[in-house]
Amino acid sequence: MGWLRFLAMAVVLQALSSVPGHAQQTGEAARVALVVANGFYPEAAIGNAVPQGRAVADTLRAGGFDVVAVDNAGRTELRQAIAAFTGKLTRGAQAVVFYSGHAIQQRNRNFLLPPQNGAQDAVDLDEIIDPLIVARPASALLFIDASRDNPWQGKGKGLLPLEPMESIAVLFPAAPGRTVADAGNRAVEAWLKAIRTPGLDMTAALKQTRDAIARESRRSQQAWLSSEPPKGLVVTPIARPVAVAQTNRAVIPPPETAGAPQDAYELAFWESIRNSENATEYRAYLDAYPNGRFTALARTREQLYRGKAAAAAPTAASSPSSSSQPAGAPLRDCAGCPELVEIPAGTFQMGSNDLYEFEKPVHPVTVRGFYLGTREVTFEEWDLCVDQGGCSYRPDDRGLGRGRRPVTDIHWNDAGAYVAWLSTRTGKRYRLPTESEWEYAARAGTTTVYPWGQSMTKDRANCLGCNDQTRRSAVPVGQFPPNAFGLYDMAGNAAEWVADCWSETYRSAPRDGSAYTVPGCRERVLRGGSFNNDPRYLRSAARFKYEADVRFYTNGFRVARER
Repeated sequence: MGWLRFLAMAVVLQALSSVPGHAQQTGEAARVALVVANGFYPEAAIGNAVPQGRAVADTLRAGGFDVVAVDNAGRTELRQAIAAFTGKLTRGAQAVVFYSGHAIQQRNRNFLLPPQNGAQDAVDLDEIIDPLIVARPASALLFIDASRDNPWQGKGKGLLPLEPMESIAVLFPAAPGRTVADAGNRAVEAWLKAIRTPGLDMTAALKQTRDAIARESRRSQQAWLSSEPPKGLVVTPIARPVAVAQTNRAVIPPPETAGAPQDAYELAFWESIRNSENATEYRAYLDAYPNGRFTALARTREQLYRGKAAAAAPTAASSPSSSSQPAGAPLRDCAGCPELVEIPAGTFQMGSNDLYEFEKPVHPVTVRGFYLGTREVTFEEWDLCVDQGGCSYRPDDRGLGRGRRPVTDIHWNDAGAYVAWLSTRTGKRYRLPTESEWEYAARAGTTTVYPWGQSMTKDRANCLGCNDQTRRSAVPVGQFPPNAFGLYDMAGNAAEWVADCWSETYRSAPRDGSAYTVPGCRERVLRGGSFNNDPRYLRSAARFKYEADVRFYTNGFRVARER
């Protein structure tokens, strides 16, 4: 270490020793973060760096971190951000550093590259690490998303390994000395998913991340970790009970109940479904309140209405409405409500035996008639719910605009709150579609791989590889042709939550069009694929899972309504 770096460390040490630690003053450890997302390299642009960096910053802020964040920062701006971050460090702090961009090896060290001037303006990674060592954090993680080929790398590819450091862990998307095409995209998404899980310690989150990377790459990509961070670093704390209740699928407390005890939310939930004849809604209550005051009655009604649905299904299937054409023109139940189209009853073959075990076996399902949103719920529609007090969370649009773009960064419980608000507002029974209803509507009478045919056709959907121009973000709804039921964006744009719990196969799946549910399930099903998926995920039979209480920037939904 040169004398200049030694002097800098001495200055930082003196500053830290002369100021009482925040944790000592308040009894809580300081939580600080640095997020640097560089993507605008003229010679080697990284399209997903800035959006993912902003997603990381948003997640850390939501977890209570004091975040210093910069995008496409030049050398001066980068050093200013580092100085601001190190100025917030205190002994015993919890710290997270995320860098996405290019890097090179020089003089046996790793250097971060600003977008302009390349290696000429390179900043030593040790300028971040050294103050962290001096600060002696309780637990810290540096995620350096820079295992990419670039024009400045010379003979040394990728990143150099770092020695284990006390209380500081370093994560690379690939092994030292290796580069992987688009390595960061897979790694950052897996890490984001993990750290957004409430209560998940960073040690477990990193294991989950590394396992996901290896699995999704078929072990061709192995993330590297210098050492495990000490336990206690949790990005997303477990929510308080009342906060959980407020965001539950059917709890819309009126203004006068703000601050009410938790059982008030259970009562509000029950009041919203007590006259329902939908078994899925009673199952949702049982999942939310397994020991609630109405548990016995909810279980009885669930069994009753599930049995009635099964008995009525054959009649519906043989009725004249079981054609592959929608029964009527689109409608809206109120100003600002999503547009709906009636989906006729019918029977279809669900699933696929072609690719994945969790899409098997192909099986017949009979679906009763229902209404479905012609488009994904938009920011405009969602913001109305927030403004009127029905929804408590306003997702960031990432600078892309709101309006008619599909609302994303929504978890399953958020979507449930929205449909409950619609039900209260209109007097109609809104809900999320079941998985079988969704696939039936997406196929719209077809039996092909995609609703439009056996192979991907350009200008039919928004995804990676669907068009000549890759957008890498959701576009306003309804820009691509609808299917035979008049539904837009059933393939691509935003991934869509459905009512069902995840299952590894369809062997126990209902055949009557109802949702597959199990008590306390944490993982729910997403359908349709998103702008960030390749065409495999846009197949009519494609399905994937996500934690019900974790938000992600590709995930949205559309509404269903009872007849």
